[in-house]
Amino acid sequence: MFRTKQIKTQILGDKLRNARESLKMTLGEVSKKTKIPLGYLRSLEEGSYKELPADVYVGAYLRKYTEILNLNIDEILEQFRAERGMASKSPSCFTKKTPLTVTPKKIGLVLSIMVIALIFGYFWHQLSYLINPPGIKISQPNSDLTIKEKAMEISGQTEPDVYLTVNGQELYVDKKGYFKGIVNLDSGLNILKFEAKDRFGKISTAIRRIMVTK
Repeated sequence: MFRTKQIKTQILGDKLRNARESLKMTLGEVSKKTKIPLGYLRSLEEGSYKELPADVYVGAYLRKYTEILNLNIDEILEQFRAERGMASKSPSCFTKKTPLTVTPKKIGLVLSIMVIALIFGYFWHQLSYLINPPGIKISQPNSDLTIKEKAMEISGQTEPDVYLTVNGQELYVDKKGYFKGIVNLDSGLNILKFEAKDRFGKISTAIRRIMVTK
């Protein structure tokens, strides 16, 4: 009568640990002799392959380790590659993804977040309006320049309901904040100072330098 004999294959970590313990050596002693970091030795024996460096470094560590333990390096490397390959496979690759479900509770949560964001944005806009001075953008002249004419057109945009002047002369601002006008210039350097003042007394300025030549 024949009986089947079940052969158990040791995992690499157990094989290394058993060989080390048979030599009555601690991991600390192995680390000192081989210069292998203690953490890597522990990871090898525990099978924590994700905590190990690249295979090229682990291969060098195993050669040193097996030399002390009197194990066959080729068998150890083959087993390491096999076990590491299996450990690298993510279980999530084989699990069925749960489809995204839309429920009234989720819809209500999304709507609530949108309302809160809108309210926050509104108050932030109002706060910025109260704190910051009115913006002013000069379209013409858009930079300092030299001309021969003694009069030129100016234009730009600021915020509605501001009091806008250029060198103390009031400029009309329409409902969208646009303004336009004509300024007279003298020969030589002319400095145009645009000043916008809102109802809270905050002021912003813009300067243009115009050189009038003969």
